[in-house]
Amino acid sequence: MKKTLNRRIPLFVPALMLMVGGMSSCNTSTTNVDDEVTVTISNVAVKGFSLKADSKVMANLDSVFFSIDLANGVIFNADSLPKGTSVEKLIPVITFSSSVSEAEISMTGGSEDEKTVDYLKNPSDTIDFTRDVKLNVTSADGTNKYTYRLKVNVHKLDSDSLIWDKLSVTKLPSRLENPVAQKSVERDGSVYTLIEENDGSYTWATAASLEDAQWDKSELNLHFAPNVASLVNTSSSFWVLDEDGNLYESPDGEEWRETGEKWITLIGAYKDSVLGVKDSEGTMMHCHYPASDSIEDTEMNPEFPLYGRSEFRTIETKWAGDPTALFVGGETATGEISCHTWAFDGSNWATIDDKSTPALAGATLFKYIVYRRTSNTLKQIAYDAWILMGGVLENGDYNRKTYISFDNGVTWNAGSDALSIPDAFPGMAGGNAVVLYSSLDADLADAWKKIATKGIPTRATLSYTTDGYDITWECPYIYMIGGESSSGELSDSIWRGVLARLTFTPII
Repeated sequence: MKKTLNRRIPLFVPALMLMVGGMSSCNTSTTNVDDEVTVTISNVAVKGFSLKADSKVMANLDSVFFSIDLANGVIFNADSLPKGTSVEKLIPVITFSSSVSEAEISMTGGSEDEKTVDYLKNPSDTIDFTRDVKLNVTSADGTNKYTYRLKVNVHKLDSDSLIWDKLSVTKLPSRLENPVAQKSVERDGSVYTLIEENDGSYTWATAASLEDAQWDKSELNLHFAPNVASLVNTSSSFWVLDEDGNLYESPDGEEWRETGEKWITLIGAYKDSVLGVKDSEGTMMHCHYPASDSIEDTEMNPEFPLYGRSEFRTIETKWAGDPTALFVGGETATGEISCHTWAFDGSNWATIDDKSTPALAGATLFKYIVYRRTSNTLKQIAYDAWILMGGVLENGDYNRKTYISFDNGVTWNAGSDALSIPDAFPGMAGGNAVVLYSSLDADLADAWKKIATKGIPTRATLSYTTDGYDITWECPYIYMIGGESSSGELSDSIWRGVLARLTFTPII
């Protein structure tokens, strides 16, 4: 017999039919059709569902938002509870749109026998939501019955942990085994890598998609010995110093020309120029190339780090005409390790940090998405933030903490242990970080949708598209390339990491 379920839905029901894509594989398809029946939803509709406050379980437990999917008979929290939250003894608070004669909650599965709670008589009984929980509702006149599946979703991963999967490691794109040095940069979504091989030759490698780890690589025919670690790029050229400090330019990384400039160090790109430091008749001067009327050479502060700086990153805002560029840490000419954030605004260099990181050399700096809790511990907002990882401390130990700045390098704070570099990840300095987006997909099996919580600003949210029950979103992955170990040897690996939360199906 063909099974059907006919419903007459009054005007208030659409407001309740909030159906959401679940998170972290917490959701499964459901069906509520056992026999051929006709149900008037208004007689058996659940109007509200929440959990009774219990600070021993979690702060603000009673404010967890639950969606009520009348069409599929599912009541659930789309934003899963933190990993490890105990859901064995929770008290549900249920309201109905009209009087009902029965409301029984059944618990099945697991090692225990089936258990049923009469909710109308015993509304304070606890429910074990680790089991298969159903709410069976009968209308006041006894003519209509309806069953809801009750789900309290809990994350299987610490949502704010950085995951560095051992399976997500690949080799550097060298032509030979055991390369000696590498430097990688990103331009327009592609990654470019300069490698010094163990026989003294050099390799230029390009990957249009680092996710696929498919590289085009070729041996370079150079008439100079590049300082591989000095490689930087502007929008139209690549730049590198040779071992004597001579500056070279290339439009494609394969054909190089000498510029006539001789520098002590190459800092990075600013607009269409590159910045560096040169010795001008015994005076250390900040310099740039090509010549620009808007940038003047200035005398270098003796505390300015010449070597071992983090990547030089650019900040552009709508409030400033010129971008600001910054780096963190490094080593001065006298060998002192810096703890400061240095920034360049187009005219001047200055330290800008009010609360600094520890003194670090060879740390890796990149922008990423980080979540911050609001006063309500259940709500977190995504922000763009600067992340600083790795590097060597003043005492020679490798830094395994992650430092975060939400204000462009002015204030730095250590991230949680979940954001620290895991033991599986080797300690190293001088690695290069590239953040690239990859598409992830999931099945919205119950056709859930959810209206965004009012009053919570949306920043740095992930972009997504939906097609029926399918959802696809862009997830930012961190690629950590190379770096030197304590023995001074190059790490011949590319590690891929991601904030666990960003891999969960977006709440839409």
